[in-house]
Amino acid sequence: MSLTLTSESNLRTQVSLQKGNLTVPQFSFLVLLATLGAAAADQFAAPTLYSSSPLWAVVACIALVWRRGGARFERNAESESLSVSLEPRTGAGSFDFSNTRIALFAVAHVLLVSAARLSHSALDPMAGTFSLAGWITATLKMSVLLPTLLLLPLNRWRILANTYAGEGIAALVVLFTFFPDRILTSVWPWYGQALGRLVFLFSRLFVHGMTYAGGLTPTIHGPNLDVTILLACSGISGIELFDYLFAFVALLDWNRLRKGRTMLAYFVGVLAMLVGNGLRIASFVVLGNRGFADAVARFHLSAGWIFFAVVFLGYLLLTYRRLLDPAAAKRIR
Repeated sequence: MSLTLTSESNLRTQVSLQKGNLTVPQFSFLVLLATLGAAAADQFAAPTLYSSSPLWAVVACIALVWRRGGARFERNAESESLSVSLEPRTGAGSFDFSNTRIALFAVAHVLLVSAARLSHSALDPMAGTFSLAGWITATLKMSVLLPTLLLLPLNRWRILANTYAGEGIAALVVLFTFFPDRILTSVWPWYGQALGRLVFLFSRLFVHGMTYAGGLTPTIHGPNLDVTILLACSGISGIELFDYLFAFVALLDWNRLRKGRTMLAYFVGVLAMLVGNGLRIASFVVLGNRGFADAVARFHLSAGWIFFAVVFLGYLLLTYRRLLDPAAAKRIR
């Protein structure tokens, strides 16, 4: 497949992809599918490498590339070619897979699996810890994505990076933040203390005679109800629900979103869910010590999902229109 690059007065470059050849979206799909298949094979061959985050990150990138590519095909359905805007520094050339690079890609995965299998007895017991072996294991789990860099030369990666910068950043967000249980479990000894202290300080404004007991699971003692804050109360379920719902909205509206604002809204939304979780626990403390102890004990688990869903919907109502590009925002007014 060849890419013919021509300069324009507005300093933009058009990549003309003739009908019958691979388009940039199709080529990107092949790269991503090869990455997904190789990563899954690595994890099957060496269980030490198992982590769902790299797989979900690649799947997310595939879905977003499909959404973006699908929209372009719809807009150009009557033409014989597909145009993709790129920066002028991309240069001319062709996209293809060389046998040498495919071999390097395969060899890199074989070496990675071999290293993981040889060191599994030393690394497996330390997985998830803050020790040196724990960090090495975490690095190995993420490194299943690195051999993909060998499939193309640097100038071709620049073209794909210019074309799919937003999709790539979104995949990185999924890779490092989309499964918060690992992060919150790691920081719980510190985060749990901060959460318990803040809930106690807020609750005692409405309930007198309360005391606070620190520890790995802080406890707030009240006149009618004692509330112990466990790891399950850290807001993990709320953040996971936010992740799934936010990802669903982003996938549906990807071609209409302002990518920078969307990424900022994601992190602000995670913070909003954590703040909301603190208010949720404080409400249990206050209501439980104001005559509703039985109701709190009976419904606090099921009420959590309803509460987090309401928080998400409220946050979406406040931010959704600001996330859309101006033309799309005008159409929904």
